[in-house]
Order: sequence, then C-alpha cells, then structure tokens
Amino acid sequence: MKLIKLLLFFPLYLSCSNNQSNKNLSSNKLGLDTVANTYSVTAEDTSMNSAIDNAKKTINEFDQALRSNNPSYTDFAIKKRYKTADGGGEHMWIAGVKPVDGNYKGFVNTDAEKTTEVKYGDTVFVRKNEITDWMYLENNILKGGYTIREVRNQMNKEERNKMDKDLGFKIED
Repeated sequence: MKLIKLLLFFPLYLSCSNNQSNKNLSSNKLGLDTVANTYSVTAEDTSMNSAIDNAKKTINEFDQALRSNNPSYTDFAIKKRYKTADGGGEHMWIAGVKPVDGNYKGFVNTDAEKTTEVKYGDTVFVRKNEITDWMYLENNILKGGYTIREVRNQMNKEERNKMDKDLGFKIED
C-alpha cells in the first residue's frame, strides 16, 4: 500500500516542531533529528513560515483535487499545528482526509513528540484555517507539500537522494 509506505516516512522527514521561546533552543537542536524523527524550527523561521503561507493560500487546489474523485490523485493528507506545554507547537500530519462541511476529518498519522492534544491514530476534525500544509500525489508526483519541500531544500544532495528513495514518490523541483 503506497499510503502506508508514504506515511511511515512522514514522521521522519515531515513533522515539525515550533518552539516559541528561542532562549532554550540552541542552534544544534534545529533541523532534522533522526532519533526523534522530527524537524525542528523556530517560530521565526522565515522559509518555513513562507511554506506554511503558501499552503494556506493554495488550499483550494487541495479541495478541488479531493472532491474530484480523480483516480490519479491519491494519498491526501493535511497538516495541523497542535499546542505544546512549552508554549510552542507541533505540526502533525492528518491522513485519510475527508471533506466535512467545508472542513476536514481524518486521523493523526504522526507520533507526537511534545503535544498531548492528540496521539497517533486519533480521529480529528480540522478547520480549513488551521491547516499548515497539504499534499496529495498525482501519478506518484507530490502536489502541495510545501513544508516537505522546505525540509528537503535544507538537506544536502546525499540526504535529498536518500529521502527521495525512501519516500517512493517524486518531488519535482
């Protein structure tokens, strides 16, 4: 199942944690953490904030694809930020997305590192304005996935090649 393979790799490459307080966050704790399977950024990370803004601005593209019933479109997922005890946030992927009254229903498909608001497998409802990223595959090519692309852009060539191989779908530059 492509969805399972795809989503198994999401936690490693695509979970994002924001820490609102930079005082306790040293630069060596930013970026990809292969032990915790997260990618950490500060709230002031302009490139990640830009990726989130792009996702919000283009959510109608996701909606159109989701409602199209096009068999070439698969693996729909959205990302939402959940609060953490330290005042920051953790962005979690939601899979099995279905439209519900202009919003979405799905299940949490990321293991939580810091948030206690949700856990893996929880069924959640997400308002459209809460989305921090969206994605789907069209004939095995990533559509959307702005935060995914941003994480990938920060990797060196070797890391990108490994990510591309592990994910099993194409990310067009």
